[in-house]
Amino acid sequence: MATQHEGQVTVQRSSGSPAQIVQTFSTPVARITCPYADEFNGQLADLVLARLDPLNSQLAYKLETPDMANWGEPVVDAISGWVLRMARQFVETVIGQSLDDAWADAIARGSSNVSGAGGLEEHQVVSVVVGRSWASVYRKNDHHEAHFHPNTALTAIYYVEAPGPCELDLIDPRLNVDYFNPGIALAGEGHRVRLSCAPGELVLFPGWLKHSVPDFQDESVRMSISWNLNYAVGKS
Repeated sequence: MATQHEGQVTVQRSSGSPAQIVQTFSTPVARITCPYADEFNGQLADLVLARLDPLNSQLAYKLETPDMANWGEPVVDAISGWVLRMARQFVETVIGQSLDDAWADAIARGSSNVSGAGGLEEHQVVSVVVGRSWASVYRKNDHHEAHFHPNTALTAIYYVEAPGPCELDLIDPRLNVDYFNPGIALAGEGHRVRLSCAPGELVLFPGWLKHSVPDFQDESVRMSISWNLNYAVGKS
């Protein structure tokens, strides 16, 4: 007999103490509806379409704008500011501590990415910052194969416009799950999670998580904005 509680399975054996099976290595993903979507999305869509250059696009599978962080547009800055606030709340909720405390813990552990940065001095804080931001426009038959965002702490995707649900596939991040197929999947090996999002919705997940956009089959366009987010130390 097996019972399950909060991600842990207890197996009752015929003799001795119960054995416990613990589900491990889960991946946090946040879905958040923007309260300003009705105000922002029309302006964002107009700006993105005005900045697209289909004739000089370097991508064969979708259209992509230049870095939006340099546009200097108030609505872009406003949605980016909201995304940064949501990203900070997401991280602090998942890890159960502030970014400042988490940074200090990483330094104490000797994390290779932050050990040279030193501790926080007086009046310094850790923030989530934008590394790069861009808009993606998908037309009929466009798609995006499985990929991840290198050197990125968090990936953020905000959906601006679409004729229907915006589908996003999240790929099993565990190494070697496709190396051998035993016939019975013990832990959902190779399983893809498909999210069906709506315009006005934000998705946040670790930058190392592979994701893809399945074939888009509508005559209208599907528009989203992506951010590569990282942590930075600055003045309070």
